[in-house]
Amino acid sequence: MKKKLLSATLGICLAVTAFGGIVQTNASGLSSILGGIAKVGGVGYVIDKFGPQIDSFLNRLLKQNNLSTTYSTAVVPIVSIGTNGYIGMAQVTGPASEVERVKAVAQVEGSFNGMIRVKGLVPIDSENPTNASRIQGVGVSAIIDLKI
Repeated sequence: MKKKLLSATLGICLAVTAFGGIVQTNASGLSSILGGIAKVGGVGYVIDKFGPQIDSFLNRLLKQNNLSTTYSTAVVPIVSIGTNGYIGMAQVTGPASEVERVKAVAQVEGSFNGMIRVKGLVPIDSENPTNASRIQGVGVSAIIDLKI
């Protein structure tokens, strides 16, 4: 499992590097667009392919540190309000019937008095945050970063 995850991550990194390097010499704006698309696709691919294994790994990690839960867990994408794109992954936890309804975690960002950056992470029932509803009784238990 670890080899498969490493291979998938390496493949995504190589693709982003290759396309980013080629396009950067021609048009830097296009490079950032392609890089963003690769990251969005990469997050979706990793969740589809390795979501349950990442979830199990997190559960073992939390258990080793005496932080386990008796609730159900799942790994879902984090979507940003305003962009409708995947920006990461999160593990959600709660009653099984409610965790099954979670399709993504919406990230809402703001600034408090212009000095403090605030991020809200809310489990939702759709990968489109503009048409989603909050899933009550489910919380975010972990954030998963994809190194690209």
